[in-house]
Amino acid sequence: MPKQLAKRATIEWVEYVLNQFNDHDLSEAEACQLLGIKRVQLYELRKRWLKAQIGKRPFQLCSSGQNQKRSLTKEVEDFLHQELLYIRKKARYYKGKFNFSYLSELITKRFELVIHRNTIRRFAIQEGYYQQTAKERQKVRIRFEMDAVGALFQHDTSRHIWLPLSGRYHDLLMTTDDHSRLVTGFSLREVESAWEHLSLARKVFQTYGRPLAYYVDRHSIFKFNLGSSCIHYTRRISEEEGKIQFKRALNAVDVAVLYAEDAQSKGKIEKRFDYFQRRLPFECERYKVKTVKEAKPILEEMVDFYNYRRVHQETEEIPYERWKRALRDKRSKLRPLPRHQDLDAIFSLHFPRTVYSDGTIKFQGKTYKIHQPPGTTVTVAFIPGKKIMALLHSQKVWQYHLEGYQ
Repeated sequence: MPKQLAKRATIEWVEYVLNQFNDHDLSEAEACQLLGIKRVQLYELRKRWLKAQIGKRPFQLCSSGQNQKRSLTKEVEDFLHQELLYIRKKARYYKGKFNFSYLSELITKRFELVIHRNTIRRFAIQEGYYQQTAKERQKVRIRFEMDAVGALFQHDTSRHIWLPLSGRYHDLLMTTDDHSRLVTGFSLREVESAWEHLSLARKVFQTYGRPLAYYVDRHSIFKFNLGSSCIHYTRRISEEEGKIQFKRALNAVDVAVLYAEDAQSKGKIEKRFDYFQRRLPFECERYKVKTVKEAKPILEEMVDFYNYRRVHQETEEIPYERWKRALRDKRSKLRPLPRHQDLDAIFSLHFPRTVYSDGTIKFQGKTYKIHQPPGTTVTVAFIPGKKIMALLHSQKVWQYHLEGYQ
């Protein structure tokens, strides 16, 4: 558990949640949801955290020699292949109905090993036997609230007919602070893309600072390509690749990325979208707006009113006033962006490339000389419409400004 938790969350975020839970500001269920762990795991984690606090030692998610990831033996893997294949293709009444808890019990009985059901589930997913469906997911509807600005930013996309006269859907990207409800970032686009999400996150960080964590939708973002908006980039980015790009960039600046199970889990930002869905299309129809460019000033005015003038029904405060009060009370987890990091390299699209024998690489159908040894694997960091960089061990070794960019 600690090693898996360390992959998806930062120590700062885990310590913040544990501190809130220990002070009874978060319930047991809320803390488990935010960390993505079970009740027993929560108390084990808190016990280790308290010991570190008492002993004035640094808290670590993974202790050396303890709680290490267990790899499955060949015998167990062979057994799982056999059982999963039967469930997937050969069973009659229970075809496709996976019960990982029962498989865990069978392994215990047969091999005298305790393998957690989630380990078996991950194995089934990795081997292509199982794909979780929306119907099977547990509906988490626990409402929680952070006690500080910048502890958690909620981020999502709403695909909606924002411009009724256009006759088509558009995507509104939005980021909000969980505590104050302040809209910290927004962007209305023809189609969402991994690049648009990266750009918005960078703008939010530069304007307000880095939060401890981002709470994002597990399935509905990062699906689309950039070809329609940038002549320099036509390659399609898959949903999974886009999510990896986003998580990689945020983790690079020490921001955890948490994934919600469903829309109910992200109630606050869903309410923000509902608020604008009831207003923006009406105004766009009234003023015969047909393009994103024409809709932009209308949306900006609405966000400004929401942030600075409208009293929120739940908090009974104006979001900006609640934000300022938290800052005055020193209830802020916001941090500035690190000065030493190359933000262009971090907030760009990354693609691996191998250097050819003549010291060149190919990207988007063009050849570039980067003066690196043949066979070297570099990372192409691409900023659409701006520049291409080559990174070696996260260090920039070459860059090329695209034509027309000053």
